[in-house]
Amino acid sequence: MVDPDAKTYYQNIVAALQNCQIVVEKTKQKACEFFFRNAVDLVLLDHSPDDPCMNLLQVLRFIAPSVPIIIMTAYGSEELAVSVFRNGASDYLKKPIHEDELSESIQAVLGIKKRSLDNFQTGFQKAIQYINVNYGMPITLTRVAREAGMSVSCLERTFRKTLSVTYSMYLNKVRIARAIQMLEEGREFSIGEIACACGFSNQYHFTRMFKKMTQACPREFKKAVIENRTYNI
Repeated sequence: MVDPDAKTYYQNIVAALQNCQIVVEKTKQKACEFFFRNAVDLVLLDHSPDDPCMNLLQVLRFIAPSVPIIIMTAYGSEELAVSVFRNGASDYLKKPIHEDELSESIQAVLGIKKRSLDNFQTGFQKAIQYINVNYGMPITLTRVAREAGMSVSCLERTFRKTLSVTYSMYLNKVRIARAIQMLEEGREFSIGEIACACGFSNQYHFTRMFKKMTQACPREFKKAVIENRTYNI
């Protein structure tokens, strides 16, 4: 749950979803960091004019397109609803939150009643978590497979079947998503420093991959972020 007002309905949600472990983060930056380091089955994401959901929604969908995201807002509009669904949200709920409605939405997107995780799926979750934590290191498919307790060929097939990407494509998505986050934070990192922090061996490879995935080079993206921030101020 990514919502500064989560305390107003948290206990009721916990009571309604006793089989779920619910983690609350009040800021989107902390939520993104948690998402990188932990296996997550569902994200409940708040939207407000002062703290819009769209950037984090796009980053999370970019990193893990199979994880459902439910948008919650007290500032709903038809335009917002269309935009979040277009960017991959699984559901859209207006506040104040009605616990029954939210519980039904969660169970619908997760399929809780029919959900069962076997060892095979758990192994793949370990692989995803290992990548999300260690993306800044020169990790190999062989190492990830060892951490997951799976064969290399089985892990590669699971990536294609579950996420419709190869291992290397997923790793690069995670790295570029982290680079986007660093650029949006507005801190004075050079492009080379960002490339290194995100696990790329050289700036050229980082720039090529960034442009391939975002249709813009890192410097153009950084300039656009700065100009947008200045405009919003």
